[in-house]
Amino acid sequence: MNKSIQEAYYSNFINNDVWIVSDQLNSLQNIQFTIKNFQKHYESLKLSDNLDQKFMADSNPFLFIINNDFIPINNRQKMLEDFKKIIPDIESQKLISTYANQKFLYQSYLQLISEHPEIDQYLIKNSRNIYKVNFLNDGSIKLVATNLSDLDVNNDSNQIQKYKSFGIRATIIFPPNNSPIMKYSHFVK
Repeated sequence: MNKSIQEAYYSNFINNDVWIVSDQLNSLQNIQFTIKNFQKHYESLKLSDNLDQKFMADSNPFLFIINNDFIPINNRQKMLEDFKKIIPDIESQKLISTYANQKFLYQSYLQLISEHPEIDQYLIKNSRNIYKVNFLNDGSIKLVATNLSDLDVNNDSNQIQKYKSFGIRATIIFPPNNSPIMKYSHFVK
């Protein structure tokens, strides 16, 4: 894909809104539950020759960026080939494929709805996902999964449109030889 086309496409996925870290009491429970379930799935993937089936199969448009390397939007097979070239380590591939999918964002969405239940009254449109992976100097892997969506009033209701869009984010860091560190954040505007 042409570099200027990539940049134009990428600009549709970014925003400059202020993200609020979810701080409700049940957030820690959600995080522990999510990590436990995903780690169990990762352990089973380690015994196979496959990546997660939901990896790079989002129903929403998505971008995938690894250490500032942009994986061009293409068919899934070509994108997986590009992913494997950028990350040759099979264990890292399996770990990232376990978390970098829409399912990983689900708990973040539930957290947003628990803090802003009125969002559930809107129609969600123009959803797009961004997955950014960075290999840190200390050997950690950082994954930031983000969903940006526009909101529209439901035609069946007489509500006034208070919000126009929202974003949810799940960030996880996998330190070497330690438990993952995770947080959820969001914005509503």
